[in-house]
Amino acid sequence: MGSKKRRRRREERPTIHPKNKYSENPPDFALLASLYPSFEPFVFYSRDGRPRIDWTDFNATRELTRVLLLHDHGLNWWIPDGQLCPTVPNRSNYIHWIEDLLSSNIIPTTSRNGDKVKGFDIGTGANCIYPLLGASLLGWSFVGSDMTDVALEWAEKNVKSNPHISELIEIRKVDNSESTPSIQESLTGKSVQDESNMDMSGHMDEEAEPSSSSSFNLPAGAQSSYHGPPVLVGVVRDGEQFDFCICNPPFFESMEEAGLNPKTSCGGTPEEMVCSGGERAFITRIIEDSVALKQTFRWYTSMVGRKSNLKFLISKLRKVGVTIVKTTEFVQGQTCRWGLAWSFVPPARKIISPHVAEKKNLSFMLEGVQRQFSALDVLQSIETFFSASGASCKLNASSFTVNVRFHCWISHGV
Repeated sequence: MGSKKRRRRREERPTIHPKNKYSENPPDFALLASLYPSFEPFVFYSRDGRPRIDWTDFNATRELTRVLLLHDHGLNWWIPDGQLCPTVPNRSNYIHWIEDLLSSNIIPTTSRNGDKVKGFDIGTGANCIYPLLGASLLGWSFVGSDMTDVALEWAEKNVKSNPHISELIEIRKVDNSESTPSIQESLTGKSVQDESNMDMSGHMDEEAEPSSSSSFNLPAGAQSSYHGPPVLVGVVRDGEQFDFCICNPPFFESMEEAGLNPKTSCGGTPEEMVCSGGERAFITRIIEDSVALKQTFRWYTSMVGRKSNLKFLISKLRKVGVTIVKTTEFVQGQTCRWGLAWSFVPPARKIISPHVAEKKNLSFMLEGVQRQFSALDVLQSIETFFSASGASCKLNASSFTVNVRFHCWISHGV
């Protein structure tokens, strides 16, 4: 019985995003080799006749990325030796997940940049993959930040090599001449107001718990966990507004740790791969900066390499008064990563009622209910909501129920 359950769980693991170009048609190495002579030397055939490449060969993975971006996305692209080489299907998954977040009704839609979506890529790298994919697939505009001369030079080259989207992407240099300011300095002494929200609309949501204090107090040792260039605070300019930030953080604490996976070779410099404290410290810094910037971004997001870190980071977010936390899993081949997103935008208040027409006794969940409201306040809000929708309502405080009679059924999307 136990083995059957384990098998079922394995079969139900998340797969490639359905909007991903490669969800139904994975890259055809044989076809690409026939169309692009530069890729042909890297393709060989296994005993079962399937075309393959050597994933431990950086030149092979780089050439695959180049031809996929050209063949499937119409993008000209290259990076010098040693720079981090992204996998196109995996990075596309992240882009499409953000697309889902932006199109959902979890938080209200704003017209901060008109109808145009604007993103911020933290550490865009020489590959500049997220701005290139976001601009080419969805017409989004981007600011991509980085600090090394090589990364800035090649990111600019990759943008300028694609004039059809070059006006959508700005490459911004991060000033690394001074140490990054503390979060207390960033907040200029102002306390962070406590906000709470319940989001139970899907299995990948996390309830955002309010902090016990209205101010953001860093745990002991947090100040010394990240000593690097500015991440968001000090890079985002006054008055700028973004729909989201996106980040492929430095996952590791050392290059030795980064080289422990013998099955792949994606390159990567110490600046791209390594951070004191690893991804946990780096993403914690994004969280700290988000507390200072609040609704400058509709969504703050980051990729996470270890599930244990995901749990740690969610616990951090619960303490700082975010209104919602969302997570997902990115699966590409044998590689598994997680996506973490959060927001300070007050959520759209809505009632979730699956299979409304089939039930006489209806159970539902509320979002956006603040802790200071009593149970009676909640009941009265429910009565008001249904009455405004044209239903007949009768509140019974003694039995803690609201009798609702609908004159017509209205379906609310989740």
